[in-house]
Amino acid sequence: MNRVVYFSRGGNTKKLAEAIAKGAGAEALSAEQAGDVAGTDTLFVGASIYAGSIDAKLRHFLEGLDAQQVKRVVVFGTSAGKNTALAEIKAILQPGGIPVADAEFHCKGAFLVAHRGHPDADDLARAEAFAKQMSGDAV
Repeated sequence: MNRVVYFSRGGNTKKLAEAIAKGAGAEALSAEQAGDVAGTDTLFVGASIYAGSIDAKLRHFLEGLDAQQVKRVVVFGTSAGKNTALAEIKAILQPGGIPVADAEFHCKGAFLVAHRGHPDADDLARAEAFAKQMSGDAV
């Protein structure tokens, strides 16, 4: 079973989460709504960098995971810059035995006047295709 959990302050990562969920055949849930994720083959985690780090609510959710619940994690997110959440999420999960895929989906996200209109329809289509591909990859 695939699951999609995200945190979004401005709505960009939420849009992406909905496209990822469509491709993964899952429902997109915010980190506050996610609850128990036991029995998850691939957990798609949507995160963006805010002032140099992922949001504390998502961090709390991730710190509560264990290798008995999730076989692997795939990261996706948006940003106005080039920083992604992949390294930080790996640092949180891998010591606990949860594998995090090296492949991630990242696209521009609108922030103030930068990248208005992103993620756009092309970004969302690419996110959906990425999720389909990653859902089919061996765990």
